[in-house]
Amino acid sequence: MIHSLIFDFDGLILDTETPDYTAWQEIYAEYGCSMSIHDWGSIIGGTGFSDFDAVSALEKHTGQTLDHAALNARWRKRGDELVAAQSVLPGVRDYLDAARGLGLRLAVASSSDHAWVDGHLKRLGLWDYFEAVLCSEDVRRTKPDPELFVKALAALGVRADDALVFEDSPNGVKAAKAAGIRVVAVPNPLTEQLAITGADLLLPSLAALPLADLLLRFNLTVRQELPADIPGIRSVNRSAFPQEAEANLVDLARARGSLTLSLVATDGERILGHVLFTPVTLEPNHSGLHGVGLGPVAVLPEMQGRGIGSRLIESGLEICQRRGYGFAVLLGSPRYYSRFGFIPAAEFGLDNEYGAGEEFQARELKPGALKGTRALARYLPEFKEAGC
Repeated sequence: MIHSLIFDFDGLILDTETPDYTAWQEIYAEYGCSMSIHDWGSIIGGTGFSDFDAVSALEKHTGQTLDHAALNARWRKRGDELVAAQSVLPGVRDYLDAARGLGLRLAVASSSDHAWVDGHLKRLGLWDYFEAVLCSEDVRRTKPDPELFVKALAALGVRADDALVFEDSPNGVKAAKAAGIRVVAVPNPLTEQLAITGADLLLPSLAALPLADLLLRFNLTVRQELPADIPGIRSVNRSAFPQEAEANLVDLARARGSLTLSLVATDGERILGHVLFTPVTLEPNHSGLHGVGLGPVAVLPEMQGRGIGSRLIESGLEICQRRGYGFAVLLGSPRYYSRFGFIPAAEFGLDNEYGAGEEFQARELKPGALKGTRALARYLPEFKEAGC
């Protein structure tokens, strides 16, 4: 479970990186040169493994000896002017407010110094959100070395498994992964031009996904049902459907030992969803060809539309495929189930006992498994007994 969030600062909370790059580009232009985004990108988010120096690079381009101190002072002054015009990046305040409401612990881990980070956090009214702020003075090496994140975990008193990092740069993502922490990459206009790999999730902006939905993606577990889950499974099915037929079907199939696969989706505290897979037989029989029926799929009404059903379906189909089943069938919306590779079962030569048309769909779990098949697919008798 995610209990803590660790934020980068530059480029994630405040876009200081685009102004810094722009300021150097203005200086380089005076010398008839331009700075490569990839050169500047090598030090974005930390300088731990790069010796790139903007003035030294400009000297190589021009063949001139330049005043490093003067140019760096000009760059810093112009960069600060441009940064001052920036506001907090989209979604940041919403995430911090939501995290506070959920009781999550928060920290900043930045390769910049305290004067820079602390000053901007206070200026922006964000300082009080964070229990800990770790900066370059607090470590021997900055990102992509993992030390900043390791110290942030220690400051919060949490394990890597209980934390989630938000980063905008390749160096930051590398540092978080090296510390064993899951990481969400949120590139800004500058870092989106760089190759960011290894993140557990990539978002265009923190405004693109509410924090509650993001946390669900990381906290959600899909697993096979346990005896202790039975009351929760029945409750989910009763809540998700207007009648009790689906809940009764699950209980009846389980009692008779007819379940092929029963999966639950849980956030660690309660069951949020359930999917059932049952045996399907063909008439006439096709020796060696075994299929499953997908459904019912149930998700708590207040949790619907958040990807839980999709996770259950995808996980179940993958398990059935690994177990050697040749095909899956279902009765449901073609518009919804097409995303999982289902097509009208009639295209495979399959008919059904319900007289359904395009709503009766099939998917091959083994390529070619249904080739040349002409058969009636039958569900368990428990379906009709339960009223499904």
